Amino acid sequence: MSVNIDLAFTVTGVADEPQAREIVGALEELMREESMDGYVRITVDADADGTCRVLGRSRFPLSISGFHRWQPYFESLFATTVADVTTAARAEIEWGYPDEES
Repeated sequence: MSVNIDLAFTVTGVADEPQAREIVGALEELMREESMDGYVRITVDADADGTCRVLGRSRFPLSISGFHRWQPYFESLFATTVADVTTAARAEIEWGYPDEES
């Protein structure tokens, strides 16, 4: 059985914009590998002081079969993908369940 989910994530602790762009590239590759390319928008956000972060959000609910098994696998891959670029960054994923929202 599949479930509809919303995916949102934030990566903080990014050194600068070039590093943020490197993280974006790595996460775009992960999304391709997980057949989510085109479904998740990934951007770089910078504050006035130059602090950068990488943001991502699904464009619409994703239908995932076996979500309870896939979720920890994906979260581990996501963390590893970010850590492969920099261990200083902190990645947070938020899952939403639009079918359960009233």
